[in-house]
Amino acid sequence: MLTRQPKLLLFSHVSNSGSITGAEKLLLLFCRHMAPYYECIMVAPQEGKLTTHARAQGTSVRIQHFPLMHTMYEPDQDLAQKVFDLHLHPEYQTVVQLIKDCSPDVVMTNTVVNILPAMAAKSLNIPVVWKITEVMRETPYTPVAIQLIDQYSDWVIAISRAAGSMLEGHILSPISYLSPSADHTKFYPSSSLVRRKERRRLSLKDREYCIGYISAFIHPEKGLREFVSMALSLCAAHPMCRFLIIGRPADLAYYDSCMTEVKQSPYKRRFQWIPYVESVQKVYSAMDILVVPSMVAEGFGMTALEGMLCGTPVVAYSNGGLGEMMEQTGNGHLVATPGDFLMLAAKVSEVLHNPAALTASGEHNARAARDLYGIEAYITKLHHLVGQWQLHNPSWFQAELGDVPQPNTSDSSKVANDRSPRRKRTSRKKFRFIKHAKKLPARRAKRKSSRSTATTKSRHKRKIGKVRSSSKYRKHG
Repeated sequence: MLTRQPKLLLFSHVSNSGSITGAEKLLLLFCRHMAPYYECIMVAPQEGKLTTHARAQGTSVRIQHFPLMHTMYEPDQDLAQKVFDLHLHPEYQTVVQLIKDCSPDVVMTNTVVNILPAMAAKSLNIPVVWKITEVMRETPYTPVAIQLIDQYSDWVIAISRAAGSMLEGHILSPISYLSPSADHTKFYPSSSLVRRKERRRLSLKDREYCIGYISAFIHPEKGLREFVSMALSLCAAHPMCRFLIIGRPADLAYYDSCMTEVKQSPYKRRFQWIPYVESVQKVYSAMDILVVPSMVAEGFGMTALEGMLCGTPVVAYSNGGLGEMMEQTGNGHLVATPGDFLMLAAKVSEVLHNPAALTASGEHNARAARDLYGIEAYITKLHHLVGQWQLHNPSWFQAELGDVPQPNTSDSSKVANDRSPRRKRTSRKKFRFIKHAKKLPARRAKRKSSRSTATTKSRHKRKIGKVRSSSKYRKHG
C-alpha cells in the first residue's frame, strides 16, 4: 500500500496583526521542526504576522475564526455549561467541516483556552494533542478544566513544569515536557557593532546604563507599574540609568496611568516609550539589564530567554515557568518576590554596582540559554517526543493513500484519446524530417565545396608567405 506523509493540523488561538506573542512564536517553531515528520497545516483565526511568518517558512495556512474559552484559564462555576454550549455555536460545525476537508491524522490545539478545535476533532475520532502554554489559575473549579483537558486530548505537551504540574496525576493522557526555544543565530550576544548602532539609534550614550522592559501587549499582569515604581526608586542613586519601555497597550487606562506616574516625576526625561520594534533582537543587545516583572505565573519566560540569548543580564519575578527558567540558567540570585518592586530594584542595583559582574552575567546567560534552550536542545527533545508518539501511537504515522484520488485505469478509451494527439504530432515531425532530408545531399555538397575553396585559399596564402619570407632572407643574407 502506498503511503503519504501524515498530516498535522495545528490551531492557533490568535494571529495578531501588530505584533507576535510568545505562544505564536512557539507554534511557528514547532511547525518548522515538525516538518520532517508531518505535513503541517496551520489554522489561524485571521491574517496577521503569524500567518505571514508561517507561509514564509513553508507552512500551509487556513483561515477560520472560532470562539475561545477564556474560563478554561480561570475556571468558574459555569465552565462546564459554557463548554457544552460550544457544540451549538455556529462556527463549531464550520471547524468540523474544515477538519474533514483537511483530513489530518492528528490535530494539535495551542493554549488552554483553545478547546473548540479539540472538541471538533474528537467528534470525528481524530487524535488530539493539546499544548499547554499557560499556568491555569487555581479556583474551586480548576478540576473541571483539568477533566475537560483529559476528555478532549490524547496527548498533552506542557512547555514547563509549572504549566504541566497541575495536570500530573489527574489525567489519563500522557504528558510530555517540551521547553521553548529560539534561534540563537538571530541574536547578537557578542556583536559590539550591533550594540553601538542600536544604542546610537536610541540616543543612548556609552556611559549610560539602559534598563529595559518588553511586552508584546501591556496589561496589569505584565507588571509595567512595578517596573515604573522600581525605575523611579533607582533614579536618585543611579543618575546614569535610562529606562526603555517597549510594547503596545492592551489596557489603555492602565498604560496611561503608568505613563502619568512617570511624567509627574522629575525623571521623565530618562524614560523612552516605544510601542513596537520590528527587530527586537537588536534592542536586547542595546540593553544593559532586562527586567521581566510578570505579576502572574507564566508558563514560560520567552522575553527573558531572548534577552539571555543576546547576552543580556536578566532580573525577574520568581513566577511560574519564568522563575523555573531563571533557576535552571543559574540566575536564581536575580529573582525577586512577585509584586515587591523594592526587592526588584535591589537586584538591579546589585548588578549595576559591579560592572565586571554585569559583563560576566551576560556572557554566562548566552552560554546557559543556548545549552539548555537553544535550537539543538529543542530538536533533540522534539525528536524524543516524536519517538514516544511512534512507540505508543503508531497509527498517527501510518497514513495511507487509500483516500487520495487515483487515476481511473478502467476508462482505457479516455487514456487512449489523451495520448493520440501526441502520436500525431510525432508523425508530423517525422514527415518534416524526411521531407527536408531529401535536400541534404545538395546542401552537404555545397558545404564541402565551400570548405574546399577555403582550404585552397588558405594553402595559397601560406605558400605566398613562404616565398616572401625566403626573398627577405636572401635580401639581408
